[in-house]
Amino acid sequence: MKIENLKSEKNGNRTRVSAKVIWEDCERPPQEIYFETIDAFSKDISCNPHAFLVACTMPAMRLGEKRIFIDAEICPELHNGLITAMGLIRNWFDWYKPEFSLVRIEAKHQKNILSPSKTPRAAFLFSGGIDSLSTLRENHLQYAAEHPGYIRDGLLIYGLEVKKPENFEYVLESVSILAKDAGVTLIPVYSNIRDLGPEDEEVFWRDFWIHEFMGATFAAVAHSLSNRISVLSINSCHDIPNLIPYSSHPLLNPNYSSSDLRIKHQGIHLSRFAKTELVSGWDLALKHLRVCNKSENYSSEMLNCGHCEKCVRTMLALVASNALEKATAFPVNDVTQKMVNEIVHLEDNTFPLYGELLAPLAKVGRHDLVDAVERKIAEFPLNRIKRKWRKRAEPIVELDKKYLKGNLKKLKNLAFDQK
Repeated sequence: MKIENLKSEKNGNRTRVSAKVIWEDCERPPQEIYFETIDAFSKDISCNPHAFLVACTMPAMRLGEKRIFIDAEICPELHNGLITAMGLIRNWFDWYKPEFSLVRIEAKHQKNILSPSKTPRAAFLFSGGIDSLSTLRENHLQYAAEHPGYIRDGLLIYGLEVKKPENFEYVLESVSILAKDAGVTLIPVYSNIRDLGPEDEEVFWRDFWIHEFMGATFAAVAHSLSNRISVLSINSCHDIPNLIPYSSHPLLNPNYSSSDLRIKHQGIHLSRFAKTELVSGWDLALKHLRVCNKSENYSSEMLNCGHCEKCVRTMLALVASNALEKATAFPVNDVTQKMVNEIVHLEDNTFPLYGELLAPLAKVGRHDLVDAVERKIAEFPLNRIKRKWRKRAEPIVELDKKYLKGNLKKLKNLAFDQK
């Protein structure tokens, strides 16, 4: 892979920084990858080669590139960090064999620190979810405004789970209200970083995002704004007792740091329920909380569908915090056994988040929900085995759809019908 032609240009009322990515060892066409923001932050975004190098490293490794060449100086700290990050990913996931060679990074090393006189400025990922808002709330409760670690900026990224511009505007409007209340500058960033992979393959992106790309994506965006920010806090997904190999991990994310930008993994000491309790003390957050990933259903009135796993999980925690009735960000103000039975399907990364709800739900007298959650936890081991076998079959299913027009599935169904 080559990363070349780094440039900055005006794009309507936005400033865009971009680079051309040329794939060398896999059958993908050359493409332009960009980051852009609005005019108010045009001086803060730059063609920092670190942004493009971090963005490209994990896709290059997953898709079989032997090297990444970039004709620019990069921080040796980041260079070493990327090698470490690739090594962790290779060690964690069995689709990378032990003998698999890491992607070779070919770049000159910086001899000087980029921004020795830059004023320290801390930022975080302002998605509007539980992890995000708990990071902000804990920071502002603990740090004085004069402290260099006090969060002053929040990054909201378009092009990840929200792909419709009008739906992103709904999110932007909602998060802006929280930003104003917290005294934080909200910086919208627009990127096509997800183009660094087969966009139309749902199976690929679900696995790749969860296992390899999440932390790198957030760090890449932050590097494009390193003229302004010196520290980015990436909100933790799991607490210490429940750590699993994951693409946003305390061993992984700090490796995306450089001399001019520190990447922190924040909130690992707090369970998801503890984070929810923390957020529930902020009344305005309960009106503008956004946890739902079904962005196609967003509207100006509501950002949470109330009937997906993530919504139900969050509402369970709010019930246990005696806060759901105040949480007008959801279309319903209670959770039933039926909702848990029909909607909740535990995965490896969500399984620990349900066990921690049992005692708090029992404490507030919701034994009906305790029973429902306990059933889901008991069913998890068998369901996990079933998913493992389905996952092994997914490549065959994809090939059948793509090349055989579903005939293999029809043959299978015919064979079972005859039995």
